[in-house]
Amino acid sequence: METSTNKIPTILIAGAGIGGLSFYHSVRKNLGKKFNVKIFDRETSPQDRWQGHNIYINKRGVNSLFYCTPAEVQDRFPEAMPDPIPKEYHTIMLVDHIGRQLFYFPQQKTKSLYEIESLKHDYAGIISYRNKLRDVLLEGVDIQWGKKCVGYEECDNGVWILFEDGTREFGDLLIGADGVNSPIRKQKIPNLEINDLGLTSIDVDVAIPKNLADRLMTVYSNVLIQQSLGINGDSFFSYLRLIPIDQFEEPSYRLTIGYSYPTNLDIKEKISIDDNDPESVMKHAISRIKQLRPPCELTDLFIELLSLVPFSHPGEKYPYRAYNPPRRRQFRDIDPLSVPPWKNDRIVLLGDAAHAMNPLLGLGANNAIQDADLLTKELLNYENDGLTKCIQRYNEQMRVRSSRDVIASRKAALRNKVPLGNMDLIIKITVYVINEYKQNDTPYNKKLLNKVTKNK
Repeated sequence: METSTNKIPTILIAGAGIGGLSFYHSVRKNLGKKFNVKIFDRETSPQDRWQGHNIYINKRGVNSLFYCTPAEVQDRFPEAMPDPIPKEYHTIMLVDHIGRQLFYFPQQKTKSLYEIESLKHDYAGIISYRNKLRDVLLEGVDIQWGKKCVGYEECDNGVWILFEDGTREFGDLLIGADGVNSPIRKQKIPNLEINDLGLTSIDVDVAIPKNLADRLMTVYSNVLIQQSLGINGDSFFSYLRLIPIDQFEEPSYRLTIGYSYPTNLDIKEKISIDDNDPESVMKHAISRIKQLRPPCELTDLFIELLSLVPFSHPGEKYPYRAYNPPRRRQFRDIDPLSVPPWKNDRIVLLGDAAHAMNPLLGLGANNAIQDADLLTKELLNYENDGLTKCIQRYNEQMRVRSSRDVIASRKAALRNKVPLGNMDLIIKITVYVINEYKQNDTPYNKKLLNKVTKNK
């Protein structure tokens, strides 16, 4: 598999999500005139589909994002990742079912995204508005909309991407950045299967008033990544920025909520829910919380937050569109190391198409951006090494890195799924945290480990 020497090779990208857009920018910025690049998306416009909840961009994701993007895009990052305000802590806190602290991850405070990029360690990050980040990454990108990929055809000197409308495009490389249900992955690696973790999640964004934000922050001490672990296998996860998204009589804030519970509860009870009816879904979520959680102030707060969801749709002009129709979804993942190495050819997978992971540790978008970074750096050497070697090195490194994060996210989800008594819960969290820190034996990590064990 090598490109012709008398023409500039063309890269085709299927999927204009965060990973696909990062790679598009990176090709244009870092590969100069070595490649042409075209990008396609199945939606008919940027506004067709809800583009995601609040997400955490960690230090590695931040570094890769800066590597991939030009200055004019970087200048707009604060639109999606506003500078932290003094009372915000961009880290995680775990509490139990009644709000007692189990674990707090100490983290260096930073003044801006640009300060994170210059740090010498990996333990920093920033809560970001995913849909706004996608809007920023659309800057200067010529996307062909309404082009749903259904497969591809290889030939001796290139590859054709095939679209549902009957059209096709020819290129030298095809990048499958088309998500967890990628037709490109299904054709290229049919034995790479989606794994069901046995957990059902109801994920929503809601605009909450200041009084509820203050109550939530009282529980979590202004920590922005929040999780409450139940003793019956359920978990209440939330992301929040303390920056108001609108000012009326009372400021409102965008809160992302993910409530998960064991799927077998719905199966055993033969639950029938209309997932196209938001009110039905939210009533079910509240019912599960009442069933699995003890009566207490924290349970009442969670119910009050979820009760706001049907009334949180602010209209298309709302800057952060803080509501999307809730549905029950299954926690799923794809481990790229669950199958033998695949062929290093003209078809390359990036992001969720190769390594979807559940959202619990917030690693999915970060891995997609790191994929874009890594693939670009390998393609820098294509004139000397040839495309086959470049793609081989990318696949080898991507598979190892992303598999590690898939497994870490899977373990985190499955730990939460096991019903435990209160003392078992505390022991489980303590042992987990210590083991995770010991795996990365750095001076900074030792300092964090001392803080964690001292707190316990």
